[in-house]
Amino acid sequence: MMKYIKIIGTGKYLPSKKVENRELASILQVTESYIEKMTGIQTRYYKKEETMVQMAVNAAKDAIQKANIPSNSIDFIVVCSTTNPYYMPGISFFVQKECKMVNAKCLDISTGCSGFINALDMARSEIALGKIQKALVIGIDVLSELIDKKDVGTAIVLSDGAGAVILEQTDEEKQYASYIQSDAEHGDILTCKAGSHITMNGKEIYKYAVTKPVEQVQQLLKSNKIKMEEIQYLVPHQSNLRIMQAIVNRLKIPEEKMYVNIQKRGNTFCASIPIALDDMMQEGKLKAKDKILLLGYGGGLNTGSILLEI
Repeated sequence: MMKYIKIIGTGKYLPSKKVENRELASILQVTESYIEKMTGIQTRYYKKEETMVQMAVNAAKDAIQKANIPSNSIDFIVVCSTTNPYYMPGISFFVQKECKMVNAKCLDISTGCSGFINALDMARSEIALGKIQKALVIGIDVLSELIDKKDVGTAIVLSDGAGAVILEQTDEEKQYASYIQSDAEHGDILTCKAGSHITMNGKEIYKYAVTKPVEQVQQLLKSNKIKMEEIQYLVPHQSNLRIMQAIVNRLKIPEEKMYVNIQKRGNTFCASIPIALDDMMQEGKLKAKDKILLLGYGGGLNTGSILLEI
């Protein structure tokens, strides 16, 4: 018999260095208004002294505290990132050690900006099959170290951060469905080689981001006989405000149904959706029985959507 999941805790960690548009405008020789117009971003965060491990651990501890559970009750740690500095061990192993999650198995994955969708779906599968009781899913990226400081297209968008979500098995019936697709044929429009900078074909990224994710959401809803009116919030990867607005327009849903925090967080790749979920929880926007759509898209190319009942 398949098991159900519920979110029992969320957390995040934002680095200590806050970067306003005026700082980047001066470096890149553009205006503050240009940056906000092109991205919707006003503030982003850059790592200073903290390490990626510390960021992941801090987000994990925040989620554990809010869930009010002992750390050693976690059975599975999944970390998604595009900027892991270690070939081995993965960040998940450091989290296990630092948080004393001695019973947890560890896994790190790299599937681009939509990594959190893949990680959450993996954790849910483990719970649904009855293999585990609780899972910690962390999205983390440190993009400031991969930015070409002369490339306006990426420098004004990218940010650092970590977000965490704790899932628990429950007997209460809760709706869940996922739809994940990969398209390696066109993966060259957003890439980053080891030791190099992130490169992005902005025009092609825009074309992809406003079409494939929209089609996928429509198919996910259709397959599960759910109408958009039943969805409380669409929680997309916080990529670029113009892209997100185009997605909402093409889905023909009110813009207030889309949760947006990119203006104060920037684009944190794998961390964007879990940070958004924690912000939503802290703002009291989510309650039991709410149905939300998580939508990830980006490097790979990888597109993933999850229909989740809170």
